[in-house]
Amino acid sequence: MSERTTEPIRRILLATDFSPPANAAVEYAERLAACTGASLLVLTIRQRLGSDPTSDESDDQMQRMFEEMCARVPGVPVEQLVLGGSPGEVICWVAQEKACDQIVMGTHGRTGILNLLMGSTAEYVVRHARCPVLTVPSRSNTEEPLKEPNFGNAMPRIQAL
Repeated sequence: MSERTTEPIRRILLATDFSPPANAAVEYAERLAACTGASLLVLTIRQRLGSDPTSDESDDQMQRMFEEMCARVPGVPVEQLVLGGSPGEVICWVAQEKACDQIVMGTHGRTGILNLLMGSTAEYVVRHARCPVLTVPSRSNTEEPLKEPNFGNAMPRIQAL
């Protein structure tokens, strides 16, 4: 049996709307990028572009939050991307087009039994993305140190796949 190696994380896609429930994912992505030396691509999806009279105010607020995030992770290359469209589809498309190694996104699951644990967008991305997806619950403790995963007894079964 050949030994599998883990590819390094070079580019992280952070999908966020900078809302309070998404803060834990933002903080986690910042820490993950700083720990791994990866660059960070921050994707925000606007569902209505153009005709919304509050869009200029929202854009200004989003830009301020993005700049604050950049200040918190000095030395981490950060790029911002704002697109319109269906969130799940856009996240998966950007991850593939921009060759992202990891997607980080928040979860808050507000609708329906099937989406109770994750939320419809997170569920879509987990099912359709071609790279690993890390979902961070809105009440996640981002103060805990990041650790190397320990698969313990499961590793022989994982390697057999």
